[in-house]
Amino acid sequence: MSATGFDDEADIGFNHIDSGPYEDSIAPLAARGLKGFIWLGGYSNTTCTFEESDDWIRSHVSVIAGHPGVGAYFVDDEPDASKCPGAPDQMRARSDLIKSLDPGSTTFLVTYHVDQLRLFAGTVDVLGLNKYPCSYQYGCRYHLIERQAAEADRLGVRYWGVIQAHGDEWYKVPTRDELHRQFELWRRTNMQGYLVFSWRWPEWDPSLWLANNPELQSQLAEENGVSRAAPAG
Repeated sequence: MSATGFDDEADIGFNHIDSGPYEDSIAPLAARGLKGFIWLGGYSNTTCTFEESDDWIRSHVSVIAGHPGVGAYFVDDEPDASKCPGAPDQMRARSDLIKSLDPGSTTFLVTYHVDQLRLFAGTVDVLGLNKYPCSYQYGCRYHLIERQAAEADRLGVRYWGVIQAHGDEWYKVPTRDELHRQFELWRRTNMQGYLVFSWRWPEWDPSLWLANNPELQSQLAEENGVSRAAPAG
């Protein structure tokens, strides 16, 4: 949800916004010329099951199938095949179900497990790669990006980079230069697009939010090729 109708995100060049599988959530996006990454409940690495049933998927995706506000269906965030060996097959089955309900749509999941890319390759249309480089303990280890992208390239999968623009108890908020360095590295890969995490995270500390960080927002506008007027004063 956005009090500004997603103007803040769109004004710095973003065209997809996290959303849910509801017409009243994606219609405002479509009206703004944006699309949604449709979150469908995700998967539990504890129970090794999806949070929502196949029937729930059918009842929700069928209502929004073909809607101009649908950008891609977000199947799961960080499934772990070491804990749930059946997860890759489950991801494939869920993706197939979604695409049977909305033919021609795009499905994706996000993973940081480099050693599991081979297991999830081909289970969805796109893999989001989120090996965040910048932490308090280690600084920015940019080789993590290069390593993950190299493995995805070796497998020949379609992928999007996930840019770190957040901090929490482990990750540190990157500086403008560190953010730009991430883009430099990702642009040397075969990524076909990118996501940025995250506008409002962590929920317990707004001081770390991208939403409250004009310096990083300005850098993202530059990365997205958006010219912004200098502030008055």
